[in-house]
Amino acid sequence: MSIPDLSTARRIAPPDPDVEPLKVNVYEQMAKAASQLAPLFPYDHAGAIVPCGNVLVGGPEQAYGQFFHWNTVSEVVVCYGSHNSPLAPGQIIATQNLHGVNSRLSDETDSDAVAVIVVTQHQAEEGDQTEAMIAKCSGCHAELLRHEYDASPPRAPHKDIRQFPTTVGSARFAELRNTDEIRTCRECGLVNDPFSGNTWGWARQVAQTTAVQAAQLALRQAAPVSST
Repeated sequence: MSIPDLSTARRIAPPDPDVEPLKVNVYEQMAKAASQLAPLFPYDHAGAIVPCGNVLVGGPEQAYGQFFHWNTVSEVVVCYGSHNSPLAPGQIIATQNLHGVNSRLSDETDSDAVAVIVVTQHQAEEGDQTEAMIAKCSGCHAELLRHEYDASPPRAPHKDIRQFPTTVGSARFAELRNTDEIRTCRECGLVNDPFSGNTWGWARQVAQTTAVQAAQLALRQAAPVSST
């Protein structure tokens, strides 16, 4: 048995000084989150691993609806706990680039139904990154809307608060999906039910992030940091 020469063995590169190691408790984080698919860490630059939390809750008036998501990068789903859901606690799913999205609850109107999941994507190392949200007719399954948007990550990390492209694209998708023109299927004429964007919370997350950005800028302007 030969002993490898440790001086030439592959080693993990030292940590990036601009990316501070962080840890979060996914349960605590999602208990306070404003939307589904909420990034758990402030890093979404090129090459970053981006875990996004979701807490899905049933109730008598609850309706998440169904849509399809397409992403040029891979996504992995991990279930951190569930009840009355086809997802088992600890289950891991590697999704296809085009995949259906719904509440993952067996009965959305069941107040005891719940699932906490984390969807993780590996940002593109280089080049463009594209995503799309797709809605289909509940009657004939023809495509009602395909909202495609640029989700290319910034080249380097920074400490400013910024919008997560998927959340912005999702909020715009929900807005478009609920217009009369889009709801009315061009193939069969069915007027589809409105999409419950409020349940997913994307517009709220975008609005809160915009407000935080404004507050951060106001503080910087009020107390500029001296360069001397």
